Amino acid sequence: MRKRAQRKRLVGVACMLLAGVTGCQVERGDGDFEAQVFEDAGLPEVGPSADVGPGDGSGAGTLGGIWLQAHRASSCVLGQEQVSMGYYIVTIAEDGELLDEQRTLCELELSPVLGLRPVVPPAVIESIATPHIDQGFVTRPTTGGAYTSASEVGLWGLELDDPTGDSIPTEADDPAVVDADNDGQPGVTLEIAGSGCRRYMAQRQIVRYTGQLTAPNRIEGGSATTTRMEVYGASASLCAIAPDVEPNDAYSAFTMVRIDGLGGAINLDENADGTISCAEAAPTFSEVLANREPDNENCRR
Repeated sequence: MRKRAQRKRLVGVACMLLAGVTGCQVERGDGDFEAQVFEDAGLPEVGPSADVGPGDGSGAGTLGGIWLQAHRASSCVLGQEQVSMGYYIVTIAEDGELLDEQRTLCELELSPVLGLRPVVPPAVIESIATPHIDQGFVTRPTTGGAYTSASEVGLWGLELDDPTGDSIPTEADDPAVVDADNDGQPGVTLEIAGSGCRRYMAQRQIVRYTGQLTAPNRIEGGSATTTRMEVYGASASLCAIAPDVEPNDAYSAFTMVRIDGLGGAINLDENADGTISCAEAAPTFSEVLANREPDNENCRR
């Protein structure tokens, strides 16, 4: 009887160690330990909670899922700083340390330069092509882990065989220039706020984000950006002015927070359909990373 009890106890211990992998089951017998209840942190609650804020939660042990990213980028145009504020839905599939990422731009706001503020209409945002180029990676999906994103390539009004290597055409009738926003003009059309002036252009922007998990459900860091633009015309000469845009990465920043409810995170899937739209995430945009006013001192080198 004593040997049988010992064997039964050893089997029980072994199954406890393997239960998470194999799901083995043991007949429950009498024991000296109280029953323990383990909370399942992997199932999200539906809808946002007033008690949980962006970046809260103990973490899901993986970066896989849905995140909200705010990117505040700095650039210099003729010695003046331009600040752009972009908000993205980021869907991540994790394969070990490697990350397959899909970014969807929801909103982009640009500060004025030389007294002119470009406006990016929703039709343009929806038309931006984001080809998959490579993968990101994370050293560990817990606080302190280092994060490097996949390359974010945004093609505005362009269809390129090599999204990163092909030159941007200088002529509007080049077949690589497409009327992406379907307004009858080449490339995409940006507006100048308060003027009614429109610029017809194409652009390629490449961004990489690097940072660190500052909390289990929050990533913070900086970015490296390169932008190339070609202007094909304008409704007035005022809009045709397009000086070079120089990246000012030392003053750029981004924050990503999990928003799918996993690992105790906020859950913005209001209709419980398994996806999170830009409209569902929009009320939380400003809570992730605050915008700021341009400071021309940031462009003095």
